[in-house]
Amino acid sequence: MADQKDTELTFSRIYDAPRELVFKAFSEAEQISQWWPPKGWAMPVCTLDFRPGGEWRYCIRNAAGEEHCARAVYRKIVPLQQIVFWDEIIDDRGNAIPGLPSKTVTVTFDDVDSKTKVDVLVQLETAADRQKLVEMGFIRGFTQSLDNLERHLVGIRQ
Repeated sequence: MADQKDTELTFSRIYDAPRELVFKAFSEAEQISQWWPPKGWAMPVCTLDFRPGGEWRYCIRNAAGEEHCARAVYRKIVPLQQIVFWDEIIDDRGNAIPGLPSKTVTVTFDDVDSKTKVDVLVQLETAADRQKLVEMGFIRGFTQSLDNLERHLVGIRQ
């Protein structure tokens, strides 16, 4: 991970899988629910309407029963190339939780030899929002998600 600006976080990975397979892992509820939750968490709720303007709602839960839910709205989808969505943490009624930062996430997919490079840009409105996200453990959690994706891709290719 390398920070570009005080309102951004960036992540980059190269996966030993074709771009089509990696893109599908980001665009199908059945797949994303398998790898998105960080270590120690599961995703019992995952509904995904994968189209511009469509929503992705999900909840992650740990063994102690702690739960966090989010809503994302897809802003732009370029098949096999890019996914852009806006994301916020919500309560059990679907309302944004005051004081928690929303973010715009841009995921870009590129071929690198026979592998796929995934670049993720997370943009926040303010440096304080970025700091809050970092303090909430986002970097560690999302890094674990990207690790999970690697294992998921290996599993579905076998």
